[in-house]
Amino acid sequence: MQLKKYLEEPYPYYYGNQKKLILILVLISFLSFIFSYFFDPFVVNISEHRIDYIWILVIHSFIPLPIAYFYFSYLNWKSKGYSWTLGKEILNLSIILLIIGIVDFLIRDIIYLNSDNWSLRYLWEEIRNTFLVGVLLLAIVLPINLERLIKKHSSDLKKLSIKPKERLIKDSTIRITSRVSNDHFEIKAEHFLFAKVESNYTEIFTISPNGFEKELIRITLKELESQLQSFSFIYKTHRSYLVNINHIKSFSGNAQGYLVNLKNYKSSIPVSRSRIKGFNLLFSPNSGT
Repeated sequence: MQLKKYLEEPYPYYYGNQKKLILILVLISFLSFIFSYFFDPFVVNISEHRIDYIWILVIHSFIPLPIAYFYFSYLNWKSKGYSWTLGKEILNLSIILLIIGIVDFLIRDIIYLNSDNWSLRYLWEEIRNTFLVGVLLLAIVLPINLERLIKKHSSDLKKLSIKPKERLIKDSTIRITSRVSNDHFEIKAEHFLFAKVESNYTEIFTISPNGFEKELIRITLKELESQLQSFSFIYKTHRSYLVNINHIKSFSGNAQGYLVNLKNYKSSIPVSRSRIKGFNLLFSPNSGT
């Protein structure tokens, strides 16, 4: 159960930006080359080589680059990295390592003079060797980075005040205009809790005597944000959430950024890494009002 909970920890999705993705993959390929060149972790039979050993290292080190690039490009198109966890990171990187091992096996005839190139033994060997190199990333780098980010974000939150600078104007009214005329409605600003993306709709959560109520309206979060821009106490904490910061009762940190807990609502709302700087300004006790 502890392992399951650990693997379900939120984890940053680093592959959504194309330039950043390429930079990460080039860096990993370069480090893989350096590791193989200086530590020589595998048995080498030079008599079987069709090409110089240095070029074999180059091929094995940079084959992962196009494989991982197209894999994550597909993933970006399909899911865009939402709800990413440490377990998903490990699973998808393991799938990429498996594909790399299979490709390394398929190109053996280009690199090695060996009549058994197409045997199951070498298929297993290529996959095994790929995972032996990748285990450094999977078993060491990822957990260390997870703990580093949790510690950093939790530490940053201790510097913030729970009282925001943007105050709610009492008795003010929020008017929301939907694409559908009969979906237009008004609510008291003090009752607005948060809004959440739901496909082509947006769910509006409001405080009620029983805790909270929600209303589904046909409007995008971007359109709603535009309509609410005059209400400075409503802050976009994440690409999928708008939150009334006056209803935040506590903070916590994870590897993806912050989590906020709201009054009258049990689940936590994420604050993404890209929104942290603005969030800090709202709750920092040292900055001007």
